[in-house]
Amino acid sequence: MVGRGTCAVVICHGMSEYKFASSIKSKLRLNIKLLARDKGATSIQIDGLPDYFHNKILRNKRALVRQYPGILQDKQRLVDFKIFTLMDVDDCKDISVRKNYLAGHISGLGQHDLKPYLHPIYCRENLEDALTDIDFAYVAATDCQKRHYLKVFDPVSGVIADEATIVGLRDRFRHSNRSNFDEFLDYCLAHQFRL
Repeated sequence: MVGRGTCAVVICHGMSEYKFASSIKSKLRLNIKLLARDKGATSIQIDGLPDYFHNKILRNKRALVRQYPGILQDKQRLVDFKIFTLMDVDDCKDISVRKNYLAGHISGLGQHDLKPYLHPIYCRENLEDALTDIDFAYVAATDCQKRHYLKVFDPVSGVIADEATIVGLRDRFRHSNRSNFDEFLDYCLAHQFRL
């Protein structure tokens, strides 16, 4: 089943995460759907995720499958499917919500239909903190410099050139305690399209 159907939905905190995920999607030819507000121009916060899960796409399993009919199903269960949330935690002011997210849970979702498919991905502070920790080629020092991620994560000419680069990134993230991005990259590498 690998390489067929929509295998994941990725909710991106902001533009940096959106461009990063977009580059991974392009390089590995993944059948994933990226969600962000205005392609990341407006951020989604951890404490705003419960509200985001009430939009027309994510309000329940039926709405999700209606929007993305390529998601594989077995009766009422989605097969080999995940919803990743790529979030910075530095903006989260509620300590309990922050700790819960770092532990792999999203506060305030209750018994949401899609809860079993959620996989929170965090940057312990922000993406720049995580990229600095793994000695990434470019790390924005200011908000103004973040626009350079458009070039850095460009699917054609950016730093993430191929599968080997992504494997290297995954391995570096695996040794970092600043993020669990390696879990997202593991999933992406396992679900890449191969001829």
